[in-house]
Amino acid sequence: MVLYLLNCALFNTFFVYRTLNTNKKVKSKNFLHEVRRSRIPKVQNRSESYSDDLQLPGKQTTPKGPKQDLSGRLSSDFRIHKLEKIVGGGEGKRKYPARPCKVCAAHKKQSETRYICKFCVVPLHKGPCFEKHHSLMRY
Repeated sequence: MVLYLLNCALFNTFFVYRTLNTNKKVKSKNFLHEVRRSRIPKVQNRSESYSDDLQLPGKQTTPKGPKQDLSGRLSSDFRIHKLEKIVGGGEGKRKYPARPCKVCAAHKKQSETRYICKFCVVPLHKGPCFEKHHSLMRY
C-alpha cells in the first residue's frame, strides 16, 4: 500500500514536471532515475550527520546477556567466571544499576542484583545463585 502511494506521488510529480517544462522531452523512466540519484546522497548525508551527533557516554555500559546458555556455563574451571558490578548508562540512569537475577527469576522471585558474571554475561547474586548457575544443569 505504501509503495503504491509512493508510486502515485512520483507519477504526479512527473506529470507536473512535464507540464511545467514543455521544452524538455523527458521519459518517465529517466525522470525516476534522476529523482533517485538526487535523493540518495541526501539520505546518506543525513544518516552520517546523525551518527556524528550521537556520542556514546564516557562510561561503558554492561552488555545484555545471551538468550541461551553458553556451553562454558557448567565448566569446572571457576577461574573464568568472575562477578563484577553492573555499569550504568550515564545521566538520567540509576546511581546503582541492577538487573533481575537469572536464578531467582527461574524460581519466579522478583529480586535484583548489582553483579554480573563477566564470562557468561548473566546477572547473578553473590553466593548461592552464582554457584547454582555454574554447577547445576537445572537450577
